[in-house]
Amino acid sequence: MTYRKISVSTKIFEKENHFIAWINGRPILVAKYEGKYFAMDAVCAHMGCALLERVSGKVAECPAHGAKYDITSGERIAEARIRPEVPCEYDSISLPLRTYKVRESDGFLDIDL
Repeated sequence: MTYRKISVSTKIFEKENHFIAWINGRPILVAKYEGKYFAMDAVCAHMGCALLERVSGKVAECPAHGAKYDITSGERIAEARIRPEVPCEYDSISLPLRTYKVRESDGFLDIDL
C-alpha cells in the first residue's frame, strides 16, 4: 500500500460531510459516513460528469443525470435518467467506481493510491 497524505485536517468534517481532493490531476471524493472515512473516484461512469456536490449519507449523486453511487463500495445504486420516468439510453459503463482506503494520521487524512 502506498498512502498519500492529502494535507486535509479531519476537522473539515465538523462542517461538511465530504470534499474533493485533486490527486495526480483527478478528482477523488472523500467522505465521512458513520464515523468512517471513504474515498472513490469523483467522476460519474455514465458520461464523465463530476460528482462534486450531492452527497447524502452514503450516497453520492451525479448532478447531471441523477446516477447514484454508494460511497462505501463505489457501486452504482441508481441509474442515470433523462427525466424521472426515462432512463438514459447511453450508459458508458456500469462497473463500480474505484474506491480507495483512507486512514487518519495525526488529525490528517491519507489515501491509499
